[in-house]
Amino acid sequence: MTKNQIHEWHERDEESGKRRYIRGYWNSRDWTFATLEPGADDWARVPVPSPELWLALRDVLWRKYQRKRIPFKFIQRVDAVLEDLGVPVPQHGGPEVRDEED
Repeated sequence: MTKNQIHEWHERDEESGKRRYIRGYWNSRDWTFATLEPGADDWARVPVPSPELWLALRDVLWRKYQRKRIPFKFIQRVDAVLEDLGVPVPQHGGPEVRDEED
């Protein structure tokens, strides 16, 4: 796997309407996360990433994998972390969609 890759995305805060930027940083061994809030001077490290953060990273990586910008190994490593956390891993790549039973 390639050393030191940064993958960034943003989310919009529903209350204030402002964007919050999120960065996933691969340092050749593990992932670290940081966020940048509007008006902040520097990135704030996320000490314990939530499962939602891992799923968002997986979605970003899946879209990059489909465009042949990253190897599948990145997705496999994130899937392993999600399985360790007990989070169902999406089979089709994107956000998980659950079917309602009648």
